[in-house]
Amino acid sequence: MVKYIDNVNARAHLRFMEWQAVLRLTYHRDYTDMAQAFPEYMEVCDQWHEQYKTYIKRNPKRLRAVALNSIYLSLLNNKIENLEEFYLRLSTEVTNLRTSKSRVKKAVLDEENYVTEFSFDTKIVGFQNNNRIVNLVLKEAVEFVHTGYTKSELNSAFNDLVLEYVEALINKKELVALRDLFLKKVYAMEKSITRAEALILRTPDKKLAKDAYHLYGLFKLRCEVGDAWTLSQTELAREKLGVGKPAALKAVDLLIKLKLIEIFEQVTFVNAEAQATVYKRIG
Repeated sequence: MVKYIDNVNARAHLRFMEWQAVLRLTYHRDYTDMAQAFPEYMEVCDQWHEQYKTYIKRNPKRLRAVALNSIYLSLLNNKIENLEEFYLRLSTEVTNLRTSKSRVKKAVLDEENYVTEFSFDTKIVGFQNNNRIVNLVLKEAVEFVHTGYTKSELNSAFNDLVLEYVEALINKKELVALRDLFLKKVYAMEKSITRAEALILRTPDKKLAKDAYHLYGLFKLRCEVGDAWTLSQTELAREKLGVGKPAALKAVDLLIKLKLIEIFEQVTFVNAEAQATVYKRIG
């Protein structure tokens, strides 16, 4: 009997991992049989896969994430013989993993313990000799800015971070202060940077991200949402963006892909300077 696939409260990366195990070890990679057994999950399993990849990417050094990915690779390479072995590894290496750093109980991390009155004072006083913890919390918070997270995902991320990295037992007041600091950082960052800017800056190609960020700034300066801007390719590449034509067009394509602008129409100038494009800002 499966533990996670039909458990809506289970984390997506565990649901994905069990899905893969059942598919490979019970249905021998037969998607048709799997679809007949779990028809209601055939579409959402793709979402679990994406969330699994996000979890692994965000936690490259966490013991649980590394162990979970190791199990996944074992499944892909046919190194797990049956579901019993799979569940045993999942339990001992991931879900019930205990380390010397895991001395903080999750019971004190519940949402009801979220308070604000002493948080930043505690940060200064309680953690003055352990800035590493504070820096880890702040770094993790930034990773969630404008990512479409749920409150449950925020809580889970903080819990995992503390259980993984807090080396010394801290009291409840300090723990709640850390959680408060984490949430405040997420919300504060979302006020200081827009979702669109965050999407652009998270583009893996840093040169493209820089060009697109500059171009998007020009659109914000020139247009309100819904306004249009007529640009020839020459003007776009030289006067407005200051880069070559291929780079300028790649920046435009990225803004279109992120649904920040769209092409409204193509026009040709009377003096035959060149064809121009009318772009509309939509985000």
